[in-house]
Amino acid sequence: MTKAERIKESLHKTKERRKSLKPKVFQLKLQNLTKTKEERLRRAFLEAKWLYNWLVSDTQRLAQPANKVAEVEVKVGEAFERRTLTLLGSQVKQEITDRLKDNLKALSKLKAKGHQVGALRPKSFINSIPLKQYGVTYSLDFARNRVRIQKLGDFRVLGLHQIPQGVEIASAVLVRKPSGYYLHVTCYLAKGDSPEPIAEAVGIDFGIESKLTLSNGIKIDFEVHETPRLKRLQRKLVRAKRGSKRRGKIRFLLRREYEKLNNRRKDAENKVLAFLKLYGKVVFQDDLLASWARRFGRQLHSSGIGGLKLRLRNSLKTPLPVGRFEPTTRECYACGKRHELPLSQRIIACSCGWECDRDVNAALVILRKGLGLSPDQTLGLDRPEVTPLEKEAAARILGSNPSIRVSFLQ
Repeated sequence: MTKAERIKESLHKTKERRKSLKPKVFQLKLQNLTKTKEERLRRAFLEAKWLYNWLVSDTQRLAQPANKVAEVEVKVGEAFERRTLTLLGSQVKQEITDRLKDNLKALSKLKAKGHQVGALRPKSFINSIPLKQYGVTYSLDFARNRVRIQKLGDFRVLGLHQIPQGVEIASAVLVRKPSGYYLHVTCYLAKGDSPEPIAEAVGIDFGIESKLTLSNGIKIDFEVHETPRLKRLQRKLVRAKRGSKRRGKIRFLLRREYEKLNNRRKDAENKVLAFLKLYGKVVFQDDLLASWARRFGRQLHSSGIGGLKLRLRNSLKTPLPVGRFEPTTRECYACGKRHELPLSQRIIACSCGWECDRDVNAALVILRKGLGLSPDQTLGLDRPEVTPLEKEAAARILGSNPSIRVSFLQ
């Protein structure tokens, strides 16, 4: 058996083994960085940018082995200079090349579908370096809370305790953020048994006043607004001279402030998603949020509903989306009759005797349609009741984030 055949067989066995495992990414922060280590990290990201831009400037270079590239041409002003790649390993170079090939394939697929696409452009900076093979490009020392990165040295890391013992450690990505350097490690864990759901199914109606309204009457609202510091930095950026060091420093501070906002928004999304995972089935409508942004732009952007909807679709075991053009808000849950409701009317009252909060009614309609039931098959669903278990879970999970507000239907 040749070396290529052995590698192919090993990859096939790995894929088969990981079918019974679930992937999870752990974030580790590099700590106690000396000036020498910071300079080496900065140089590594600079070399990654040089290599990427050198390949983008002439895609014919993708045909040659990337692991043997030792020097690249870098444009400095109007001239080109030769720069040596000293801190990028051969596998890292190959992975950067593979990333570029994947980008070109994605653009070609979009072009084949009729989209207008342009050529890839050189980047002014790169914020991630792939470390493909554990034990070669990087290794973890759990006893000393340290990580060793090929050609960069040893680093003390925070968060290594998150990785449980006995898991299969795969690739990693070295990430540069305004708050520091991080290592995102991908691990494969055994799939555990799912806990008993707190309810069989729940419908979700997305909105502006209440970001999520559940069919059982729970209303969840969360917003992370721009801070006064961010607005001050934006005003300073406008007044700063282009190309000056002051402008570069302000842009760095802006990126760090945006990172804080994104972390808060992501934490709120994580809490909401963790709460919804407690239900057996989750039904939601595939709304077109781009049309909402034209009218409720700031309120919509500060909530991150779009990211939450995407994660609901990809993270839940049984996501049941309802069609985008289904009139769930205007439809009576009890009889199916459609009404014309202005935004100011918060209660739907039907001639059949059904009267309900419009958001809860919409969530109930979404739940009924997602489960494929007709109005005469919904016995018991029209009496939403929040159980003590749901209240306890809402207080424990959602109450831990100060940006989330929860209310219950009276």
